[in-house]
Amino acid sequence: MEEWVQFLGHATLWLRIKGLSLLTDPIAKVVWGNASLGRFFNEIEKSFPIDVVLISHTHRDHMDLPTLRKIKAKRVVLPKGTSRFLPPELMRSAIELGKWSSVRIGGVKVTAVPSKHLSWRSPYPFFLPALGFIVESGDLSFYFAGDTGFSERLFKVIGERFKIDVAFLPVGPALFFLRWYHLCARDAIRACDLLGAKVFVPIHWGVVKSMSGDSARTIKKILEISPPTLRLLHVGERVSWKELIEGERAGGEAAPALRSP
Repeated sequence: MEEWVQFLGHATLWLRIKGLSLLTDPIAKVVWGNASLGRFFNEIEKSFPIDVVLISHTHRDHMDLPTLRKIKAKRVVLPKGTSRFLPPELMRSAIELGKWSSVRIGGVKVTAVPSKHLSWRSPYPFFLPALGFIVESGDLSFYFAGDTGFSERLFKVIGERFKIDVAFLPVGPALFFLRWYHLCARDAIRACDLLGAKVFVPIHWGVVKSMSGDSARTIKKILEISPPTLRLLHVGERVSWKELIEGERAGGEAAPALRSP
């Protein structure tokens, strides 16, 4: 069976690996704007039930309950203590993970890794865990960061513990009050170097307009720096793992991805 990854915008990735269908942080509509999952929902629906949904944290642009209600997921993997927010029909499919804990699902191993991010869920007045995930299957390993700020120590430790082929890293503007818990262009590139990843794919951009500003400017900045590990996926673009890891680096042809979806 063909194995591939498709970028659906923001932090939503649709992945096929070892015969499993996975979705990361799926959102169809959030309070800050419209996301892109709705455009691809009919196609995704043909693959129901989705084998695994990875939820990095409880912010509404990552944990969108209306979308989760629509998706028939066999397993929902999320941070410890956050399954209480899931729709009742998904509670039985929830697998909560703490930092550095793992679960095997079919032919893949999912390991939760720390994230430098503050998460909460209104109306609860307390912070909740945020995680990234390492997914390993045979010779393939990828890191889905969800949302995180820069930490040299954190990325170095993750890179030492895992062999990472592809790092899906969130990117955003270099605003001083956001950089504690978000990656700007240069910090995302530094993070990829510390991780030792073969390929860096920017995520957390493309469809959701938020207080963090125009993410297209961040992508343009990354293209200006043009690190050798960069692969820029258009919103909606699907590519095989082999093409993603071994293909040519992003360049001038990536510019169309900056147009509004």
